[in-house]
Amino acid sequence: MNADSELFQRISQGSEESFTEAFDQHYAPLCFYADKFIHDMDESRSLVQEVFVDLWTKRSKIHIKQSLKSYLFKSVRNISLDYIKHKNVESKYLKHSQHESESDDRDLIEEAELNACINRAVEELPEKCREIFLLCRFEDLTYKEIADRLNLSIKTIEMQMSIALKKLRLKLTDRQHIQLLVFLISKK
Repeated sequence: MNADSELFQRISQGSEESFTEAFDQHYAPLCFYADKFIHDMDESRSLVQEVFVDLWTKRSKIHIKQSLKSYLFKSVRNISLDYIKHKNVESKYLKHSQHESESDDRDLIEEAELNACINRAVEELPEKCREIFLLCRFEDLTYKEIADRLNLSIKTIEMQMSIALKKLRLKLTDRQHIQLLVFLISKK
C-alpha cells in the first residue's frame, strides 16, 4: 500500500489530521486545475472546497481505485465541467429572461448574492457544524438520518444545527432573505 492509499485509508476511518494533510497537499494544485476550466479563481476555490467537503462527508462510502490524488483531480474536473454546464444553462436562461421585468432580474441577482454569502458563511462554521449543516441542506437529510449516519444523538444534531444557524444569522443579518434559509433548515 503506497502513502497515498494509506492517507485515504486513514481519512476513511475519520482521521481529521490525515484529511488536513490531504487538503494541504492537494488544495492549491486543484484550485489551479479548476481555474483552467472555469477561469475564475474564487469560484475554483469554492469548487475545490466542495470536493473536499464531499470527500469528508462521504469518506466511508468512497472506493478509490487508483490514488487519492487521481480521485481528487477527477472530482475537480467533473465538478468544473458541471459548473460550466450550469453557467451555460444559466446564461441561456438569463438571455431569455431579459424580456422579464427588472425586478425579476434583481431577485435573481439578490438570490445569487445571498447564496454566495451563505456559502462563505458556511465555510467559516466549525467543522462538525459545517458537516451537519451540509448534510441537512445539500443532501436533504433529516436530523434522524444525520444522527444515524454520523453515529450521534438527535440532540447533538439539533444542537450543532442551532449553533450553525446562530452563526449564519450573525454573518447574514443584513440579508432580507435569511428568514427563507432559516425556514428551509428549521423544517427538518
